[in-house]
Amino acid sequence: MNKLAVSPGDPAGVGPDICIKAFGTNTNLGFIPVMFGDVKLFEERSENLGYTIKIKEYEGQLELDKSNFWVLPYPMNSKVQTGKPDPSYAGYLFTILKDAVHKTMKKEFSGLVTGPLNKELMNKGGISFLGHTEVLSELSKTPKVLMMLVSNTFKVALASTHVPLSEVPKLITHEHLCDCIKILSEDLKTKWGYKNPCIKVLGLNPHAGDGGYLGTEDQEIVGPTIDYLKGKGFNLIGPVSADTAFLEKDTEVIDAYLAMYHDQGLPVLKTTSFGNSVNITLGLPFIRTSVDHGTAYDMAGKKEVNENSLLEASLLASKLATNN
Repeated sequence: MNKLAVSPGDPAGVGPDICIKAFGTNTNLGFIPVMFGDVKLFEERSENLGYTIKIKEYEGQLELDKSNFWVLPYPMNSKVQTGKPDPSYAGYLFTILKDAVHKTMKKEFSGLVTGPLNKELMNKGGISFLGHTEVLSELSKTPKVLMMLVSNTFKVALASTHVPLSEVPKLITHEHLCDCIKILSEDLKTKWGYKNPCIKVLGLNPHAGDGGYLGTEDQEIVGPTIDYLKGKGFNLIGPVSADTAFLEKDTEVIDAYLAMYHDQGLPVLKTTSFGNSVNITLGLPFIRTSVDHGTAYDMAGKKEVNENSLLEASLLASKLATNN
């Protein structure tokens, strides 16, 4: 049975709550999740939520009882107030993430599942943090990774992630797009079993540049890159106008989409599947999935919090680990 490392995220947010709801009473998951965090915090939050869970400390055991809620202890020195984030524990959260990555890379865990972190809090606490995708690339010494969100309907990868919109055009180069498409195609083959995955590439500009009248990047960079890779055997469509790219056509069977920037592709996926989609980092030397939502401080400590995305992320991590 796969053993997954779980970095719960900001303890003032919904991270501990969704872990408790997803894993505290569900004993038929098909995998063993191990939370990296403070035992007392989980005890307090489970009591406040009205859940009775069997918390056990993980010490590297090879055999784990799936009826327990396993926690690798990381005691906190300060009291956490539910719903009230504090930059003083940013270093603590980074240590948890770093250790979870290293233990997963050493094969102690089959995959890593991450909960939501607040970028502003991390940076205010002295930790340079653009997002999980960028930090995981650095921690694992992987020169190029790719962020993708997965739902029952779509797989949407991003050529650029957490950068200002004004910087996106500078990032869209022939070399970068080649790397993104190669990573995406390879992971679709190795992780999902597609033999010749069809990838639809969105244009950078409205109407994919409209023949160069709405920007020249699609005609000068995106289009020629697609043609170059098609000549290498890649199954690609594009560049296509983003406003109609996700409409179903009888003649197309699209396995994944490559959007040029964060808010170009994700609104469609999140509108149709928010709370049930999964964030996955492609190109890493290990499996990493994540929830599709943020820290949601306003919902922290409330029983109504939705744990579905964490469950979906964990199920996908376990499935991909088994496939690989």
